[in-house]
Amino acid sequence: MIPGEVKEFFSSQFGKSLLVKGKPGTGKTTFVFGILDEVCSEGNCVYISPRIDKSSEYGKYPWIEGDFNNNEDFLRMLASRIKVIWESSESKPIIVVDSIDSLSIATTRSANWEDNKFELERLLFDFSRKVNADLIMITEQTGVTSLDYLVDGVVSLEIKDMSDNDIRKVNLLKIRGVELSQSRYPFTLDGGKFNSFEPFKVSYPEQTQVPQPLPDPIESKISTGMRDFDVILGGGYQKGSFNLFEITSGVGDSFYSLLLPTFINHLNMGRGLLSMPTEGTSVETEKRMIFPFTGDNHFHGQFVGFEIRDLKGRIPTYIEPFSGNLYKDMDVFHKAKNEMMRQYGSPILDYMGLDSMEYNYGWENIGSIIGQMASITKTTENVVLAVTKHGQRITETVAHMATTHWKFENVDKTLVMYGVVPKTGIFAVQMEFVHGYPQVRLIPMK
Repeated sequence: MIPGEVKEFFSSQFGKSLLVKGKPGTGKTTFVFGILDEVCSEGNCVYISPRIDKSSEYGKYPWIEGDFNNNEDFLRMLASRIKVIWESSESKPIIVVDSIDSLSIATTRSANWEDNKFELERLLFDFSRKVNADLIMITEQTGVTSLDYLVDGVVSLEIKDMSDNDIRKVNLLKIRGVELSQSRYPFTLDGGKFNSFEPFKVSYPEQTQVPQPLPDPIESKISTGMRDFDVILGGGYQKGSFNLFEITSGVGDSFYSLLLPTFINHLNMGRGLLSMPTEGTSVETEKRMIFPFTGDNHFHGQFVGFEIRDLKGRIPTYIEPFSGNLYKDMDVFHKAKNEMMRQYGSPILDYMGLDSMEYNYGWENIGSIIGQMASITKTTENVVLAVTKHGQRITETVAHMATTHWKFENVDKTLVMYGVVPKTGIFAVQMEFVHGYPQVRLIPMK
């Protein structure tokens, strides 16, 4: 999927010119074929590339073949092909030159190809205007040239480093006549296709469904409720594991999308879930997010939430109130957990917002408590999911205790995650409700 702004750019009835820039290997050719997949459904495009073999996977589009001895011979061949397109299609032609540098070399066969390049660019630009065709030119020259000012649009592709992983970005430097909702998108070439990512958002459906739970892939692990994450983890969360999710600045509460399917799946498997929510989220908010996908049968009794509450007010049956005294509150927690295990057995799932614990009890007081919980968990079949947020002092301490450690970041409004332990590549997180319940896809950002 190409950015919506690029698709809109080529929807004009008049021919547009686009310059695609980037260093070798950044994905320029794949990006251009992503454009053609969107706008060349009628075979109304012409692909010109002296450097790529037509027999390659890109050969599904019409090519211009021939021995281009000079610019004039090339333009005659191009004109004859464009005439055929106008006679057989109602859509405007699309001309792709990959790359303008290699075409200039092919049409001059001399050391003066850079001088010829300027003339060739001008001829192509004038020709496309006269025949009302879209023109896409690829170049590996990343600096600003006179062509940047001549064309209607300029797009650059780049590869950036993030935590020892490559992350690809497409920059919309100029898209004339189109309002930009954002100027930069992360993308992947996974599967050999260009796929950019829209800003992460969650829209709950009006009609919800209770999903069939995903069974545990193997006996020693519990399913995350997400097939992609189960595969990454080699079968799900290890029984007896302490799993840390570190939330960086700018992510907000969108990380919850990766936890929600686990909560739903665990409850629908008939198991117990204990929750100490993160700051900014209440137990009752969690219920509103979980309950539509479990129903009464797998919520009440199986779910218990903990938060500091005024005992004078009405307290729902699924909430165990905390007082604000760390040791008294831990007694309340362990009693509820023992009762949960008595009723539903193992594995119990513990969800812990360590930011709220640090805020309520002080980071200097909770380190030993969390360490003890991590050690005990590793001797059981239960699973802990702990969340820390940007700037927390407890994060480094807890990271040393974790069985797995995952990090969430906001990359140009796209939610991404990657493993610190085990070390993994970067994945874009996407949530959809196609069947009436949350399903998360983790797409490798290759």
